[in-house]
Amino acid sequence: MKNKYSILKQLVELLEVFEEEKPLKNDLAGFVEWVAVHIKEAPEADKTIVSKKIFPDNSQPFPYIGKLNEKGRYLESIARIARLHEFYTRKYLSDLPINSRIEYLFLSTIEMLGKARKTDLINIHFIEYTTCMDTIRRLVNTGLLEEMADENDRRAKKLELTTKGREVLKLANSKINDERNMFLACFSPNKWKKTLAVLEEINEFHNEIYLAHNDKPAAELSNLIDSLKHLYK
Repeated sequence: MKNKYSILKQLVELLEVFEEEKPLKNDLAGFVEWVAVHIKEAPEADKTIVSKKIFPDNSQPFPYIGKLNEKGRYLESIARIARLHEFYTRKYLSDLPINSRIEYLFLSTIEMLGKARKTDLINIHFIEYTTCMDTIRRLVNTGLLEEMADENDRRAKKLELTTKGREVLKLANSKINDERNMFLACFSPNKWKKTLAVLEEINEFHNEIYLAHNDKPAAELSNLIDSLKHLYK
């Protein structure tokens, strides 16, 4: 059973080599002919699966996380996953007027709310004020958002999607869905779903702390968390 799919795996790896060579006859018949010639020229390819490393020798980063304690490894792993998600998101949005996860989140959030204040976006996504203002300015200048007077407070303004913004968001939703599927494609849902409830609980807890106490110094935050520990064990 262990080698049940070895031939299939070998064919997949040979197909990858075939495509990398960019043959003129790039179809099934061309692949069959190429395999026949390839095996004649390299008989060992018919006996063993093509040996090819997925990652080059120099691709692995300095094992920084592995040298941390468990709490450090847990939190740094989350932070690195977030940065990798941001990196991939930019690639998937590269042909749209928006090119970052924050810009996508702003459009998506405003669509969900109908209209949103700038402070709403800051508090929902933990964005610094200057970053929020710069992002909104870009989205307004590209015609994806428009600012409107707040009916309840004429001194304030609310943000709303334009027609162009809705069209771009629709395209972005599809691309973001593709990115999310890609990101987790090699991991069983049974694995990553086990961590979902824990991460959501941690997020909900610190979201409340952030909204109510983000102006507090580190010492006060430590005392506050220490006083709440018994409620979350």
